[in-house]
Amino acid sequence: MTDTHIDEARVEAFAGQLLTDFAGAGTTALTVIGDRLGLYRAMTGAGPVTPAKLAAATGLHPRLVTEWLRAQAVSGYVTSDGETFELPIEHALALSVVDSPAYVVGGGDIIAGYFLALPQLEAAFRGDGGLPYADMPGCLHHGIERFFRTAYVNHLAQEWFPAVPGLVEKLEKGARVADVGCGHGVATRLIASTWPASTVTGFDNHEASIVNARAALAAGVDFHVAPASEIDRYGRFDVVAFFDSLHDLGDPPAALRAAYEALAPGGILIAVEPWSADDFTTVVGNPVARANYAASTALCTPGSLSQPGAYGLGTQGGPTARLELLAAAGFDAPVVAADTGFNLVLAGLKH
Repeated sequence: MTDTHIDEARVEAFAGQLLTDFAGAGTTALTVIGDRLGLYRAMTGAGPVTPAKLAAATGLHPRLVTEWLRAQAVSGYVTSDGETFELPIEHALALSVVDSPAYVVGGGDIIAGYFLALPQLEAAFRGDGGLPYADMPGCLHHGIERFFRTAYVNHLAQEWFPAVPGLVEKLEKGARVADVGCGHGVATRLIASTWPASTVTGFDNHEASIVNARAALAAGVDFHVAPASEIDRYGRFDVVAFFDSLHDLGDPPAALRAAYEALAPGGILIAVEPWSADDFTTVVGNPVARANYAASTALCTPGSLSQPGAYGLGTQGGPTARLELLAAAGFDAPVVAADTGFNLVLAGLKH
């Protein structure tokens, strides 16, 4: 017979957790508003301001600015003495200071994209599981660029690439690099500007992203609309990189085989993936895992399932499955070169 005893304390605790999550979701919507309307930028370095002063500085409706400020205060985003409001510099580093290592406000537009795409996601659940990246709202595409740019600017040259033996030396001497799944080309351009002796080609099957990437001209960079499985048609490369893109592909095994074929002997493969653990039960409650599993369910896995191959690797799942894919593609002794707690840096060699 089923035990019908209900632990009231557990009910109360979970209801509280759910309400906290709802409060966070609502606050995220207001964070997107504050970002888009320049409210955080106007408060950065301004000291204590009244709602009227902030409304005048931004040209926004004073009553709504007042309510927004109070909402931000009760959520702990700004401080207040009841009359004035101030954005602490420590909070501004996350909300308004571009290129700060903590600048993550672009994530708000990604979350907004999930909600805008809920009807399509519901249809994917009821259908074949596929939801093409191109069908996601533009705010999500640009949110991805902004959110991931922070990691690229602050970690790519400083931590990720130096963790792979021989990679920096190869780039300094001059290498031909392929950036597969390049999106808007932030990492592509960053590699080219950091190591000007090298040339970098970005590939993505999302035409709108390549159009965006080409709009920001940069020396030593080229972009092509092409699936990851066909980069070997563009000649030989010394380095092939996947930045937060391997799990998005419809056929990661085919993409890795193409990368192997495209690499010259002695070439290096590097795949930077969102951090994850092999056993999801070990990361219950971890905020990074929570955010990444949400992305995997709402964006990355349905995106993969919409493409030829429909592999559905997922944003999470841990390093072991990814290392196995590298090994199966022919790469020698694939390793996790770096584990930052936010990203996994995988590397393999072609001898």
